[in-house]
Amino acid sequence: METEKQRDTAIIQRHRYLEVLHEFTMRQASLRSVDDICWNIAKTAIGELGFVDCVVYLMDETRSHLIQRAAHGDKNPIEREILDPITIPVGEGIVGSVAATGKIEWVNDTRVDKRYILDDSFRCAELAVPILLEGEVIGVLDSEHPQAHFFSDEDVKLFTTIASLASTRIHTALALERLEEQANELIQARRDAEIASEAKSRFLASISHDMRTPLTAILGYSKLLEEGGGSEQEISSWQQAIVVNSEYMANMVGNVLDLTALESGQLPVSSDRVDVKRWASDLEFLVRQRAVKKGLAFTSVVDDDTPRAITSDRAKLTELAMNLLTNAIKYTFTGSIDLRISGTDIEGVPAIRVCVCDTGIGIDSDVQDRIFDPFTRVHNTEHFPNIEGTGLGLSIVRQFVEALRGSISVESVAGKGTSTTVVIPNLSGQPKDAPASGSNALLDAEVLGQEVLESRSLEGVSILFCEDSDTVATLVTLVLEREGATVTHAENGEVGIQLFSQTEIDFDAVLTDIQMPVMDGFGVAEALRSAGWVKPIIALAAFLSEQDADKCFASGCSDYITKPIDVATFSARVASCLSKPADQSV
Repeated sequence: METEKQRDTAIIQRHRYLEVLHEFTMRQASLRSVDDICWNIAKTAIGELGFVDCVVYLMDETRSHLIQRAAHGDKNPIEREILDPITIPVGEGIVGSVAATGKIEWVNDTRVDKRYILDDSFRCAELAVPILLEGEVIGVLDSEHPQAHFFSDEDVKLFTTIASLASTRIHTALALERLEEQANELIQARRDAEIASEAKSRFLASISHDMRTPLTAILGYSKLLEEGGGSEQEISSWQQAIVVNSEYMANMVGNVLDLTALESGQLPVSSDRVDVKRWASDLEFLVRQRAVKKGLAFTSVVDDDTPRAITSDRAKLTELAMNLLTNAIKYTFTGSIDLRISGTDIEGVPAIRVCVCDTGIGIDSDVQDRIFDPFTRVHNTEHFPNIEGTGLGLSIVRQFVEALRGSISVESVAGKGTSTTVVIPNLSGQPKDAPASGSNALLDAEVLGQEVLESRSLEGVSILFCEDSDTVATLVTLVLEREGATVTHAENGEVGIQLFSQTEIDFDAVLTDIQMPVMDGFGVAEALRSAGWVKPIIALAAFLSEQDADKCFASGCSDYITKPIDVATFSARVASCLSKPADQSV
């Protein structure tokens, strides 16, 4: 029979419980953050009620795991820190079972319960109650005790009450936390958009400047040639300037278009024969005056062990090298710029090593890992406010290097200079020690895909050429007829089909521009194939995405060549296309 003393003790204990619960509830009302609420549960409620251990678990965003958010006892050695926090998958262990079922787990002896998960130390009794909101588990309130059969009915009621009182507060705090995260994400997204917009504006300004520079040379030297005069040496120099600057601008335009491909993860790579010494000479011609104008010494060396030629994407190779060289000039105020090209190999495949060294401002060690990030400028803009740029150059360089199956490395010391090394392998993949493939003529041939094109004649070949630009039509006709072809020009696809049906000429091939008024190149190919014509149809396009190329073949084209054409190799490309069956694509 219960004694009066026992009754008094029970009353005192209940009063104590009520006081703690009242204090806990009052504190909860003013708390806003999830961490504050969880720590109030562990320290104010469970801790002050005299329990030696408690962990508050909350569901993660995926609702697949429980995360420890607050603790009391040995798991909390330092203020608001959890000792070796763990996560528990829903459904595993005693706590995970509560999360899965939403039901209380009251284990009197964990030694006989295989679900028990050992955390910081072993304890014999465990009580885990769900933190519920409208029947859904959002967390678990868990307590352990070294003594078996420790927890009582009163403890179960107490823990359930605490969990119930806290559930709404936790849910509200979690919702606010998510809203704050979303608000921060929106703010950050806006900042990122503003930064991107500013960076793109700088990029467009830089591209505009870089295009106007070669255009100035092209227009200026063309005007001098048109006016006549000048020595033989000067005329040769002007012509070289026009060719080199035209090629550089054409490459730049192509690379601007490649930005879309970079963003989509689809970067087209062509295979061209690159005469390394000539390529290096062109680079020197493009950058020497820039360096000299800035008072910098410039040296260019091609080592004797360098391969005479490699197969690579000439445009991307030129653009990445120009990016490195113009960067070096931009960030160097005194001293020199050195370009050194040598031979090496990558896993037995011949390769060239391109090193660009400068005595410029260098890069601080703490930002060197960011130099390849797009739209990033790592130099101190306060100390060097006049250094312009988009912050896109090295990002494109890295992606071009990766597309060409090469590698890039940078060594830099702030205040002393930077050395950037790029290694580009021969895309034909021929082992370094493989025997040469016979004729020296192959070394001077253009490479298309993986095929080396020998010099081929178009003697006696009759070609129908559909092109709406008179300038392009005149140029292409001149180039093809110089190699022996007979070219019939049509100003659009519809005229081309009329000529095809009305003339008695037995055409060997049709070369057609893709974008034309009245009838485009796709329509030309479809009409010819529908009429049963099986000979080659070659598309000529200013720019082809992967989808456009697929459309070319779907319409009936047997091959395609992209503009701008390379006068030196165009006839060989056409001859190669003519040698393929009508249904074979590149």
